[in-house]
Amino acid sequence: MGTGDEKQIKKLLISSNFSSRWSVATCILQPMSEGAILDAKESADLKLAFAALSKDYGSLAARIRILTHTIVCPSTGVTLRLHFPSFRQSKPTVSELVDAISVYLVHFALPRSEVEGVTSVYHSIEAVEFMKRCSILESRARALFIKANQTTNRNGEAGELLLYLLTEWILGAPQLIAKMALKTNPNMPVHGADGVHVLYRENDKKLLLYWGESKLYADVGDAIAAAAKSISEALKPEKLQHEINLVQQNIDFSGLKPEDKEALLRYLNPFEESYNERHDITTCLVGFDFDGFAEVAKVNADKAEAQFKSLAEAELAKVAPALAKALTDAGLETQPIEIFFFPVPSVGDFRDLFQKKIGWKS
Repeated sequence: MGTGDEKQIKKLLISSNFSSRWSVATCILQPMSEGAILDAKESADLKLAFAALSKDYGSLAARIRILTHTIVCPSTGVTLRLHFPSFRQSKPTVSELVDAISVYLVHFALPRSEVEGVTSVYHSIEAVEFMKRCSILESRARALFIKANQTTNRNGEAGELLLYLLTEWILGAPQLIAKMALKTNPNMPVHGADGVHVLYRENDKKLLLYWGESKLYADVGDAIAAAAKSISEALKPEKLQHEINLVQQNIDFSGLKPEDKEALLRYLNPFEESYNERHDITTCLVGFDFDGFAEVAKVNADKAEAQFKSLAEAELAKVAPALAKALTDAGLETQPIEIFFFPVPSVGDFRDLFQKKIGWKS
């Protein structure tokens, strides 16, 4: 080895399937100069990078209400949230909610790079051509929803879309990769998280990865039990590594700049110090039937929503211990989890309205 070669520093570059039994064999030892290592270590402003991926969801406040409460879950890692459809003349506007969230189908279902390929030409093509391309995107997003239902034998995508919006809006964490597009690939097993979102916490330099789970059940107890089981399964090391692999393999579709992608990937590489600064957090939507809507149906329109909030808060206080027990039994008592309870008059009707909206008939 020559003198110049001796001055080179060898750095392990880890393959995306690090967790497999061939991990050691697939590690590639590739020489990198000191300058190259320093360049790779240059900090990218991830907070600004992720902010650029975010959207303004302020208009959703007219359709989705936030319950302000002081209820604490006995499980120390859990944050309890409750949202519900807004009221009009003492009735919940569920149909309008479905119309509103469906507007975001394209952004949820399709890779950001595909969407930006159309939005980037807004000022450079004729209006008719631009509208045509937008219509094609919308048709493709609807088709993906339908195909995903057929491929995975599930029909809860309405909940997944709602969770996507709440995670982006309430937590301020943009979606990193579009799982819906991956679900329709028969060669890509993606029976894991319903969504992958990201946030950079600047004050302590932590990267927060949010792994989503959505459960829509008529009975809230059944929804909680299913959620605890799914979260526990998703957090198994081999399952979580599979999700990380998907992020690594599809990072080019994230819309991030090259230097920001490189900075993000360091948090996913176990041979990087940044790996220790990544926090994995679960987000979970728990949708369920709630008879509180029927109780306020005959209340004066000016008082219905306020009275419903009281009923919803009482329900949240009742289910919090049940949630804590289910999580404790699953070994999740300290796992960071953002729980979004979302009561509706009927989960079945909510799902049917959504499926009708996207053109899928059961």
